[in-house]
Amino acid sequence: MKKDENTEKTENDGKVLLLVGSPKAPSSKLGLSGASDSLGSFMTSRLEEIGFSTEKEYIYKLIRKEEGQKKLLSKIDNADLIILTFPLYVDCLLAGVINALELIANHRKSLNQSDKNKIGFVVLINCGFPEAVQNDTAIAICKIFAREVGFEWKGALPFGMGGVMGAKSLKKLRGMVRNITGGVNIASQALAEGKNIPEELFELVAKPMMPIALYTKMGNFGWKRRAKKFGAHKKIKAKPYL
Repeated sequence: MKKDENTEKTENDGKVLLLVGSPKAPSSKLGLSGASDSLGSFMTSRLEEIGFSTEKEYIYKLIRKEEGQKKLLSKIDNADLIILTFPLYVDCLLAGVINALELIANHRKSLNQSDKNKIGFVVLINCGFPEAVQNDTAIAICKIFAREVGFEWKGALPFGMGGVMGAKSLKKLRGMVRNITGGVNIASQALAEGKNIPEELFELVAKPMMPIALYTKMGNFGWKRRAKKFGAHKKIKAKPYL
């Protein structure tokens, strides 16, 4: 974490910036936009309990206008630890998240080396697939980004079955997400101690929250229900490009 001339900060009094990369707007009822927001907010709540100060921003709200972009860059410059959380889109990052990272990269390149403070970088990625391994390519992209802009890579946590979490608080889901909350708790403690997220946690948080066959069946049912809602239930099996 950063140090100033008069006070040496302990490992648990830094500033944490949570960047939510989901394009969804937060629910007025729950205050969360989706699984990405749920995961990131759970981690920051743990870090707050340990002693960090945290704040949350939604990437899609900030990058639309120049004023928001300046706000984003200012918050980046003043953070000790950045937690980027987003859903997987076609094995990669969302367009808005990519735009934000390009904005940050250009800004960091414009700074003198002496003006670049030490910033830790953590990534939380969830996908709708049952297998968390689907997130591997996106994690690799984020790791390269961190290296290129001079952030300190602190690790990542990949999650599958993001649809189960939705815009619900992980605390309310309880036993179903015990491996996820347990992994995030361990990761938060490691970050508070100045360590990287242990890679052994990958296996823990990647454990399916329910049988894959059941998850797939529920997912198919959900698709059919939404298709019927929008009058497209007879076109689900259409192959327009054949």
